[in-house]
Amino acid sequence: TTTMNQILCPFCKSVNDCMIQSKRTCWCKNVVVPAKLIDMVPVDLVRKSCICQECIDLFNANPSQFIAKYS
Repeated sequence: TTTMNQILCPFCKSVNDCMIQSKRTCWCKNVVVPAKLIDMVPVDLVRKSCICQECIDLFNANPSQFIAKYS
């Protein structure tokens, strides 16, 4: 079972800097998150834990390497 923590990225477990609960706009609103990356989020964390910017960048730079590491 995956432990749910909305503050941590579901992949690298680093702080994701999510600001969805803030009155300010979250950084993720200005970023395109690839559907294939979203599909990799564990089922119990979908729409509950945000992917961090670093993981999005790593996935975009080398999807196959990211998939090999986190799937």
